[in-house]
Amino acid sequence: MKTVTWLAMAIAGLMLLSGSALAQPPAADADDDQAVEETTVQSSILGDAIGEPVIDEIVITGSRIRRDAYSDSLPLTVITNEQALLSGLDNVSEILQGSALASGVQIDNTFTGFVVSGGPGASTFGLRNLDAGRTLVLLNGRRFTAAGTRGQVSNVDLSSIPFIAVQRIEVLKDGASSVYGADAVAGVVNIITRRRFDDFIVEVDWQDDADYGAVSMLWGQTFDRGYIDFALETSKFGPVKRFEREFSTCSERQLTNGELHPSLFAPTAGRCFGSINGYADVYGIARTPISLIPDNSGNLFGLGIPWRQATYGPDGGRIVETGFRDDRNWVDEDLLPQRELVQLYSDGLLDLDLGDVLGAASATYEFYFSRREDVFGGVHRQFFPFVHPNNPTNPFGVVGGVARPIVMSYDMLDPDTHVENDVTALNLGFDGDRGDFSWDVNVGYSWSRGGWSYDSWLKDKVARSLSSGVAPDGSLQCVFDPLQMYYASGSGFEDAVLNRILSEGLDPSCVPLDLFNARAIRGGVDRSAADYISEIQHLETDYDLLTATFNLEGRLFDMPAGEARGVLGLEWRSRELDDRPSMASVNDNQWGFTGAGRTQGDDRVSEVYGEVELPLLGGRPWVEELTLNTSYRWTDYSSYGDDTTWRALLNYAPNTTFRLRASLGTSFRAPAIYELFLANQTGFASASIDPCNNYRDPASDIDSGSERFKNCARLEEQGVIPPGYAATSSVNVITGGNLDLKAETSKSKTVGLVVTPDLADYIPVLGVDLSLAFDYYDIDLNNSISRLGAGTVLSRCYSSANFTAPECALIGDRTQSGDLSFVNSSFVNVAVEGSRGFDISLRTDREFGFGDLSFDVLATRVLGYEYGLTGDSDPFQYIGHHAYPKWRGEADLRFDWRDYTLTWSMDYVGSTDEEPVYELFSDRSVTNLHKADGTLYHTLSARFVDPNGRFVLVAGIINLLDDEPPRVGWAAWGPSATAPVNFNIPIGAGYDYLGRRLFASVSYSFTGP
Repeated sequence: MKTVTWLAMAIAGLMLLSGSALAQPPAADADDDQAVEETTVQSSILGDAIGEPVIDEIVITGSRIRRDAYSDSLPLTVITNEQALLSGLDNVSEILQGSALASGVQIDNTFTGFVVSGGPGASTFGLRNLDAGRTLVLLNGRRFTAAGTRGQVSNVDLSSIPFIAVQRIEVLKDGASSVYGADAVAGVVNIITRRRFDDFIVEVDWQDDADYGAVSMLWGQTFDRGYIDFALETSKFGPVKRFEREFSTCSERQLTNGELHPSLFAPTAGRCFGSINGYADVYGIARTPISLIPDNSGNLFGLGIPWRQATYGPDGGRIVETGFRDDRNWVDEDLLPQRELVQLYSDGLLDLDLGDVLGAASATYEFYFSRREDVFGGVHRQFFPFVHPNNPTNPFGVVGGVARPIVMSYDMLDPDTHVENDVTALNLGFDGDRGDFSWDVNVGYSWSRGGWSYDSWLKDKVARSLSSGVAPDGSLQCVFDPLQMYYASGSGFEDAVLNRILSEGLDPSCVPLDLFNARAIRGGVDRSAADYISEIQHLETDYDLLTATFNLEGRLFDMPAGEARGVLGLEWRSRELDDRPSMASVNDNQWGFTGAGRTQGDDRVSEVYGEVELPLLGGRPWVEELTLNTSYRWTDYSSYGDDTTWRALLNYAPNTTFRLRASLGTSFRAPAIYELFLANQTGFASASIDPCNNYRDPASDIDSGSERFKNCARLEEQGVIPPGYAATSSVNVITGGNLDLKAETSKSKTVGLVVTPDLADYIPVLGVDLSLAFDYYDIDLNNSISRLGAGTVLSRCYSSANFTAPECALIGDRTQSGDLSFVNSSFVNVAVEGSRGFDISLRTDREFGFGDLSFDVLATRVLGYEYGLTGDSDPFQYIGHHAYPKWRGEADLRFDWRDYTLTWSMDYVGSTDEEPVYELFSDRSVTNLHKADGTLYHTLSARFVDPNGRFVLVAGIINLLDDEPPRVGWAAWGPSATAPVNFNIPIGAGYDYLGRRLFASVSYSFTGP
């Protein structure tokens, strides 16, 4: 319904403009006949306060050929600094990720607690449903370094670019690998900075939520032979805690009938999903004939601690379970983390005279620096080691056998994660003109230095501290008991941990740990014991990019319809990645945390490219313009080998009203450094992720006719799993590089129609300028490089008939006890990956005697995004699932009157729906709420510019109607096959977490226009 409403608003806006025009005298003919994308180019928040210099020739994103005007031959969307500020946006990541161009999962700061490319806090952007590695990000037409922490660093972190220095962002919605290089599979983002101006500007930005504030300054000076510019920006955001938003206060299991699941986790029972944490899990305890079941308070043996038991309702769902309620979780955990940014930018130019040979030339430089500091306020990490019955603290002894205390650990470990990332870049260049040709040479060096620190338990010290006995004085003391230590090693029974302890021998500093008391279950252990088993971990990540380019562009020869122009260029790049985790991580000695080795690798890329544009026909009846643009690139990777890419672009304009544009091109992307060399990262998933865990238990509600049930029954018949199998061991998950990866190749097709009628000639009474563009795209990738999550691998394998899914090859053999040994989640080549859809852009504007009214719309429709591991398998269709809506859109209605501007902005995220069959491991999930309705956000703003052009005030309301993100039912097995879900919300999907808030931006120019 909201989709229809949103489209109706777009139509209504057009009718409003034309209808209003009927009541006004005809306006003068407009002289702006550019296409939809280019009409949005403005200067800045100050309007004309920073004027643009007169430029004889320009280079638009998507081509290296110089032109004398913006061209609508390419599907290009331009977002200006002014547009963003009027919408309450003042950073590059929010602008791109919040636009209608964002499709698919976008990595942003909602990914707290998730392992993502670039590490915690990174912000990336991907076009056409493809991940960020297939969208090239440029700064002033040049490559910018990747940034982040941990081993998976390959993409530009958008938060490292100072917004005050940004003049506009050009987004090319077409593959351009032959023009810019292998990364430009889905498109190109080119961030253009302000330059060549005389002014000193101070700007302050503020929002009344999340403690957000920013202070910026911009200074520029021109002189006879050049210019110099400088920008500085500092900002602070957050944190925003879970309890500060109603939708995230309590994780829920909502049902499709609008009710909550009547489980022990339901808020109606006074508890949130996952809030029961403090208790003891006892294995092998005999309930009869020896009665050990505690009373309703769960007070076992008078110890004051609960142990795990449950009462089941008629539907099999647990409705009562003993345990201490975790009330601090929702208070302490961050919904959005704290962030502090400091950013610097400077550029300059000096004109030179290089004599008769090279002629007039210029020397240029660009310098960038950004420091990002994030603090992720976490909650306690659950601590649940096995304790052997010989340990005197284990009250269950030989009757209960091994036991596990489930400890909240609030006072045992600092749950916060600290990330610091410095990004520095320096570009030096020379450019000049000689006759009909222009040339430029550029050398750039940029580097990222990331650090990540966190507190972690050590497996060997946990095992030592849980191997204890009674001292002669009756106190607890550490004992060197291999059996006790073996039970308590890591997630239990880890040979490597025990062998390391035995080789090292006694540790005189060992402090015994008693976890079987009410205080300990709540995390309140002795400080000396907590300090002994924990250690601050430090990780450092370096990424370096060195580039050198040479371009020669100019007139080749004359044709009847104009000049044939061409480009010849050389490019060389060196990339190095060095990720250095702590020794505890390298040795896989972190309890309850992933282990990882050192990831180190480098690559060298050499390229030769060319581009030719031929004006085939022009100025004839039915052929106002017919132009062919072709480009070709040869690329050689030292890590892989060489290949070529090409693109052909045809533009046909029968007259000044209509233009057809079409392109066909290829791409080639060798594996990224981390995809090749990522050292194995070992983690673990809960035992409940095992598809056969309690599969015969009526409480599991697993359909006996499902493929999952049949496959587990087959394993039971073969003796692979025991009767009544219940998983007892966490599942090892391995993620690493793959030296056998093949290069990605792709072919992309685009077809577009641009309509720019001069309505003043046809219907003078309207007085409305209209521009309309439609672009269709189709991208097919072969040997796409990707990785599947452990849950996805297990789900697809066990949901296939007789284990025939290709994902089954990524699962290790089961152990003697029947548990899963490992799941391989490393990088693989995917046989089938494709994306197709279309964009619609509309712009109308009307000049009145008292002001100007304009209306802009951008809508994207995704027709398909398929993903299949092998050519023989049925591809998985992502469209319609969380983070992959069929429709996204944005619209701006703007009125300019004298020194005032009023803007109404709308952003739409379409509905999504998870098919229950894709939810993991339980047919009960069909009752979980798995549909997210479409969401329409509104922003109102007003701008005032004083008559002298020095003082500018922008103020408004973001998310006017205070729309919350759509909630989906939380489930232990995961409610989404395509996007992570946190706090009942699909994350990275374009939803607003902050709600209604005021914003203001104040700037002052000390020089004036």
